[in-house]
Amino acid sequence: MLNEYRYLASFKPKGYPVKHRHREAFDPDLLAPSEFMARTRKIRELDHELDRFIFTAKDYFELVSDAYASNIHWSTSLEGNPLTDQEVVRVTRETLSGQVRERPPGPSQEVVNHLVNLLYPQLFSLPWTEQKVCELNRMLLADTGTTARTGEYRAHHVMVGDPGTGEEHFIAAPPDDVPDQMRKLIQWTNGRSQVYDPIIAATVMFHEFESIHPFENGNGRTGRCLFHLFLQATALKNSHLCKIDHKMIEDRDLYYDLLAYTDETGSYRELIDFFSLAILRSYEEANEALGKKDLLSMELDETSKRLAQKAKAHRAFFSIAEARGWAGNLSEQTIGKRLSELEDLGFLESSGRTKSRRYRMKDPLSEFRDGLKDGKGPAGTL
Repeated sequence: MLNEYRYLASFKPKGYPVKHRHREAFDPDLLAPSEFMARTRKIRELDHELDRFIFTAKDYFELVSDAYASNIHWSTSLEGNPLTDQEVVRVTRETLSGQVRERPPGPSQEVVNHLVNLLYPQLFSLPWTEQKVCELNRMLLADTGTTARTGEYRAHHVMVGDPGTGEEHFIAAPPDDVPDQMRKLIQWTNGRSQVYDPIIAATVMFHEFESIHPFENGNGRTGRCLFHLFLQATALKNSHLCKIDHKMIEDRDLYYDLLAYTDETGSYRELIDFFSLAILRSYEEANEALGKKDLLSMELDETSKRLAQKAKAHRAFFSIAEARGWAGNLSEQTIGKRLSELEDLGFLESSGRTKSRRYRMKDPLSEFRDGLKDGKGPAGTL
């Protein structure tokens, strides 16, 4: 991806550290790159395609857990989480399969905390409030071993830099300005941002949040979660199935340089170019990977395909008689046979016997969701 837009590497700040720009009013002047319209149109098409795929429960579990684990790994490793990508996959799969157990405070708990945000975007649905944003920060850092105050704005000055070299990259908003700057950002996100393409709005929202740097710890992780939440809520409901964070962060120097360049110049064009391309590439890879597992691409007859599509849309339990109404003038015996075949493939699950038998699409994440409802979920989430 980076070779396609190597020109972005030339957009570096003139010198470090770069300072947060105080906003009397947050109303940025935005200019999209020339390729943006064609790119975002393609992204929406790919998001729609992801919605059409039909998977067995086993394949869906593996594909979803891999995507979640990738985003969590790249986002948390950037902030110092030492777990390898395979260790994050293991913790993710254990947790999503219902194997939630007591974990010592630290890196593994941080992975678990992120899963709730990815699986339950409605917990932080728009419109946002300061309380919701603070609660997200608190939730992500709960029981991770941090000594920082979580879920409340910082009370001291901070600089962001490279821990390896000690170079100071960025001076965040003064603590006295944080509440006012956050109120203006949230007001813009809930209102004025809606006149822009959601990818543009998400990019601008994320940059301004990182520039304010409102919390003592977890600003990058909280900001990237907000980025995902905004995309899912406004346009790209399947974005959580894509490894976006990998594409955004794989070149860390470029990632940080573009954030700083945007602060220094006030130009969002380059950052929008970079983020939109990252989203497109992650969608292309997701469609390629998921398409290989799509049941509809297998040699199913048209009746079975129709039943699978209707079951996915219906979600709840349904009877053979109801399913017959989805598939034309076929006998209940034929419909029952097709439903049994879909159950054998691992797409459907059933309850009851003979005439009381009911079917529904099998949810491989049900144990995790049930654990949350029972109050057995990740620390600090309920």
